[in-house]
Amino acid sequence: MPSNVAGIILAGGQSRRMGREKPLLDLGGRPVIAWIAEVLGQVFPEVIVVTNKPDQYAWLGLRTVSDVIKGQGPLAGIHAGLLAISRPQAVVVGGDMPFIRQEPLRRLCELGSGYDIAVPSWRGLPEYVHALYSRECIPHIEDCLASGERRIIALRDRVQEIVIPAEKLTSVPEEIFFNINKPADYLLAQRIARRRLADDTDYRPGGSLQ
Repeated sequence: MPSNVAGIILAGGQSRRMGREKPLLDLGGRPVIAWIAEVLGQVFPEVIVVTNKPDQYAWLGLRTVSDVIKGQGPLAGIHAGLLAISRPQAVVVGGDMPFIRQEPLRRLCELGSGYDIAVPSWRGLPEYVHALYSRECIPHIEDCLASGERRIIALRDRVQEIVIPAEKLTSVPEEIFFNINKPADYLLAQRIARRRLADDTDYRPGGSLQ
């Protein structure tokens, strides 16, 4: 277990395309965020939830914090989480990513040690809501937000970043980076969850999400 790394769940999205609070959607008899919290709790000694609706997540038994800089999207959520943790680094994941797994998270921490940001790259795109951040990012995030810059990728030129090909973390990137954005994604997630609960061998390396 990476003792110097915390886990942060971003549960502050507005879920416009879904129309409902995505982390609280039922998946296999429990909320999506419960799947995420269970995995993070098995890897990291400290797990917090960033949400502007803390009452909705009190049942998790985890510490919740709200954005310090309001209305600025995921970058402000990362900022709030990094301010709150007691460890020097944290893995940040979205609250709509139910199929994260332990070993890729541990590998991310290993490969990202010594960097301000370690971000996986999959299909040519950075996965900034499944990435490792240092608390050294805090002042740079504040500078970005103060200048009106809300894109997480804007940190790239301000900090020491390593981009890690997804294949170095897992053989099934389509699994760990899967997120629920719209109703069709939710239907697919329900099918995946049923298979996973029925027979975990369905999630063997090389398995398909479809």
